Amino acid sequence: LQNIRLFIHINSPVCAGCGALISDRFYLLAADRRWHERCLKCSACHADLESELTCFSKHGDIYCKEDYYR
Repeated sequence: LQNIRLFIHINSPVCAGCGALISDRFYLLAADRRWHERCLKCSACHADLESELTCFSKHGDIYCKEDYYR
């Protein structure tokens, strides 16, 4: 059992938002980084972006369309 936990820990991606391991079945990939669904938020207004078709990245931060173009 320890070997299985070690394998999961080593191969689990780390969330770019919270820094915790992603053990969920699904995760989001945005700006070449992996995110928990609940952690993908606009850096400016903190709007949830998990259900958006697009999000925008500038200087490593994630933005909704409105805040990106401000």
